[in-house]
Amino acid sequence: MATAESVAPHLDRLGEIFRSRAHLLAPPARAESVSQWAERNRILPKGRTHRPGPWLTESYQREIMDCILDPAVRRITLRKSTQVGGSEVMNNVIGYFIDADPKPIMLVQPTSETAKDYSNERIAPLIEHSPALRSKVRTATSRRAGNTVRLKRFPGGYLKITGANSGAGLRSHPIAVLLLDEVEAYPLDVNKEGDPVEIAERRTETFDDAKIFLASTPARPRGLSRIDAEYDASSQGLFHLPCPFCGFEQPLWWRDPDSDPEHPVYRLVFERDGQGAVIPESVRYLCTQCGQGIDEKHKARMLAAGRWIHRRPERTAHRGFHLNALYSPWKPIWAELAERWVAAKDNPEKLRAFVTLSLAETWDAAAQNPVEAPVLRSRAKEEKYPAQVPRGGCVLVAAADVQHNRIEVQVKAFGPGEESWLVDYQVFWGNPGIEVDPATQVNVWEQLDHYLLREWEHECGLRLRPAIVLIDSGAHADSVYDFVLPRQFSLRRIYACKGVDHLSRPGLVQESSTRKANIRLWLVDTYAAKDRIFARLNIPKPGPGYIHLPDWVTDDYLQQLTSERKITVRDKRTRTPRSIYVQTYARNEALDLEVYCHAGLWLLQNLLAPALYRDLGALAEHIQQGRNPATLVPAPARRVRTPGNPLGSMPR
Repeated sequence: MATAESVAPHLDRLGEIFRSRAHLLAPPARAESVSQWAERNRILPKGRTHRPGPWLTESYQREIMDCILDPAVRRITLRKSTQVGGSEVMNNVIGYFIDADPKPIMLVQPTSETAKDYSNERIAPLIEHSPALRSKVRTATSRRAGNTVRLKRFPGGYLKITGANSGAGLRSHPIAVLLLDEVEAYPLDVNKEGDPVEIAERRTETFDDAKIFLASTPARPRGLSRIDAEYDASSQGLFHLPCPFCGFEQPLWWRDPDSDPEHPVYRLVFERDGQGAVIPESVRYLCTQCGQGIDEKHKARMLAAGRWIHRRPERTAHRGFHLNALYSPWKPIWAELAERWVAAKDNPEKLRAFVTLSLAETWDAAAQNPVEAPVLRSRAKEEKYPAQVPRGGCVLVAAADVQHNRIEVQVKAFGPGEESWLVDYQVFWGNPGIEVDPATQVNVWEQLDHYLLREWEHECGLRLRPAIVLIDSGAHADSVYDFVLPRQFSLRRIYACKGVDHLSRPGLVQESSTRKANIRLWLVDTYAAKDRIFARLNIPKPGPGYIHLPDWVTDDYLQQLTSERKITVRDKRTRTPRSIYVQTYARNEALDLEVYCHAGLWLLQNLLAPALYRDLGALAEHIQQGRNPATLVPAPARRVRTPGNPLGSMPR
């Protein structure tokens, strides 16, 4: 029987073995933070950043990156503006966990298309220009699949890049580090399976130490914003800078959040010249404590001495950060922001973009009262066009709405800044589903065709035809397709369209397909278009975006144009709040036609003829000189036929 004395030497030897092998069982050493890793390993290539070369961490970026390694922190929220480097913070987190602490990582972008683009434009350069990553991320070979656009494998883990609109992509792998980028653009429901954020978060349940990082610029209205709700539930960090004159620490606000909303106090002040332009040298930030105006030249020193102060520091598990464009360190930006503000403050559509993109604040849609028909009537009484198309109009867009017993059609003129004028509105009575309506003895499609072939007189003397026509195919779709088929590929650009609440990717219009061959069908994002229209109807005076209504417009037309209101409802299945438009008047054809006219202009400017219609200012100047719009873009060179080349060749 073994005694204690005989066993002791063996236990001592076993202890030595365990001590010598203990490093194999220990968790990976974290000798450096994420920011230190980035400073040691990342190289920013030329052409992709304001400051190419070795990565330099801005003072406000350091805590955002480094807190992900804090064992007490499980969730991080970054509510950010543009121009503060938020995406690069997320890229550094990816690089760190690939190199220093390998784990399964998932990066979620709004759509599968944006995920692919982000992988090619951001992740690929991150790996290519960081030797530590390039040596670890596997490359695909004929015998071993590895580095693909959406899946990057490395020893100890992988990086999966997917879209929030892909239920399969969100479900497929267990994840230790979940990065949710631009969450405001995520769908509320993916494939009728629920909230994409919740689906993705379930992938982290396997790991007790999982990390979830959400970042976004606000995009949805107040009360519906996901990033707003996440930030409110977090520690609510604000980056405080010391005043160079009195030393008082304060966050940078565009307007003081504690001031009266009816009489806001703006922290950034400036002067304007006789033409109303901002004088850059006059831009100052007013210190909350001493009231001294701070020039932007002090900002670099202030940023270096800044620190995060959290309103709710007890929320250790959920760290939250808010950054607006006033903090942007790479170039003087305060004067530029002041110019944007001056251009946007009287235009609700531009003001919303300024508040969300530059200030990283949610837009209060409830504060913008919807315009009423009587207001538009009083405005229209003052509008008498000197010609069918006023001098500012440079492109005509037409839209037709097909009903069971009529076709309603509208023609609008658009000018610089997308200022617009209602040129004509007509109703053609008859059944669009049959060739000749026995009740009216007319073919409404022939009437529509003759109408669209007419010309409208411009104030400069030219005569213009619609550059594009969109016809709603919601009713009598086959008749619509028969009408547009021989006309859609000509210069008349007559197309079928269909309204949907939302599109699957950003933009006002996207192409779809039909069961009938060769028909080009355009889907129109009606919610986005209505947001645009109602914002522009609230613009108080002529200028960019203003919608002119002539004195001949009827009260019924104005009631139809303002016939819908946006309300907030809670989805019965997902229980998430969402906005919907509801009809408040018996008819809404005028609003539908306004939607399709704006969609037609967007199509011309972005997909069909951007060279001619993207710059409406240049086109308007061209027309006002009495020149044909088509001559603004040089015609393609004609092929020169020779005996040896019957198909022709391009001249030198």
